[in-house]
Amino acid sequence: MTESTDASQPENPIIKISPTATEVETLASAPTEAVTPMPDGPSEYHLSYAITARLDYSRKTVEIEQAITISSLPIDVQTLVLVVEPNRYPDGFTLKSIVVDQAPIEEFTLAGNQLQFELPERSPSEAPLLVRLEYGILLPEIPPPSEMYKPQPYGYTERQLNLVDWYAFVPPLDDQRQWLVHTPPIFGESLVYPVADFTVNLEIAGNDLPLTVAASGSAVRTENRYQFTLQQARTFAISISPDYEVLETEAAGIKIKAYAFPNSRIPNQAVVGYAAQAAALYTELFGPLSYQQVSIVQADFLDGMEFDGLYFVSKGFYDLYDGTVNGYLSLITVHEMAHQWWFGMVGSDQALEPWLDEGLATFAELQYLEAYFPDQVDWWWAYRVNFYQPVGYIDLAIYDYPSYIAYRNATYLRSAQFLFELREQVEVEMYTAIMQRYLQQEQLKISNAETFWAMFADAPGYPFSELRAKYFKQIP
Repeated sequence: MTESTDASQPENPIIKISPTATEVETLASAPTEAVTPMPDGPSEYHLSYAITARLDYSRKTVEIEQAITISSLPIDVQTLVLVVEPNRYPDGFTLKSIVVDQAPIEEFTLAGNQLQFELPERSPSEAPLLVRLEYGILLPEIPPPSEMYKPQPYGYTERQLNLVDWYAFVPPLDDQRQWLVHTPPIFGESLVYPVADFTVNLEIAGNDLPLTVAASGSAVRTENRYQFTLQQARTFAISISPDYEVLETEAAGIKIKAYAFPNSRIPNQAVVGYAAQAAALYTELFGPLSYQQVSIVQADFLDGMEFDGLYFVSKGFYDLYDGTVNGYLSLITVHEMAHQWWFGMVGSDQALEPWLDEGLATFAELQYLEAYFPDQVDWWWAYRVNFYQPVGYIDLAIYDYPSYIAYRNATYLRSAQFLFELREQVEVEMYTAIMQRYLQQEQLKISNAETFWAMFADAPGYPFSELRAKYFKQIP
């Protein structure tokens, strides 16, 4: 992935170096306008983002005015860090102004994906902090597949434009009230998102052909203007194309909309079916989803990627679809759907504990086949897991794996093996009940492995010493 030449991180006392991964740094920020509670530990605060964006589709530029409302920010937090991923790309981010409450901010640091500045003196009142930003972004062209870097969903191709991690956002605070932001990785995900309420007003110009817009939330449209709202979510993503064909269905009260290119109608029909089954099953197994719409977008890059209310499934999986469930089109469709629960509703630190969302989503693939295609369970183990002969501890940070293969095998595949064995030990009914309680307790939070294990404290076999020694490097 190409980064800006200004990508070096400045020394700063509020940047936290993780004790488990020496390359990891801390920082982030997110914008909003409504008020959503964020029970993310001892330093609770509330976030809302109000974003007005004017997209020039032909120039691939967006002019943005953004208001971030932060309620109940601890008074001793004197520096604000915002995550601005577009700044990692050459000429990708142009900051025009920052105003906090009524005070213009003239001094700031902008490096890598971090925008940082001192907050004006505040009184210990309950008045929310209002941060207003004006900036422009220049979208990068999505590069061809590379063995060196992970696929890039942000940017554009000839037939698709994707706005993902495109706005400034506020990262969470850790237990020491340090902003939690990690160094962008070569593989894996590193961003940590607190929940927020989103209001997004999008205006599109510079297009010769009619465009179809997929987004994390539902839209009220007036000609070329769209107003989106999404409550209690971690991310807001948009994908736009003149070529999308859209299929719709509903399952468990969730509207499912699948956006695909014209030559992919048959596999897109399969995607809608898989997604509907998965949504119904996961609602039963985990609990109801907190929002009522999920968009699935055929990715014009070779990867699947999750965001709240929207996820991508690689065009490569569509192209390889053979009319059966035996393939990655089905598996990645239901995997990314599971992330609406294990990423969206229950957050985690994707850099330091990636197994907590990727392992649960991979195991959900097996749960899906057990429910709807039990004759294919043996195929899944052979095709998805055992073929790769996975090894390695599952509780490492993404920076501690020597290669993508090592990371993939441990975080995804070994984690699925672990969760299967854990379920076998406590039995299916108890495992399901515990995971439902885990969702209820950790919804809207940023969870961790310690909390996950605490949910099993009353289960027979706890603390599962032999099982943990098999899969975990760090054993309490």
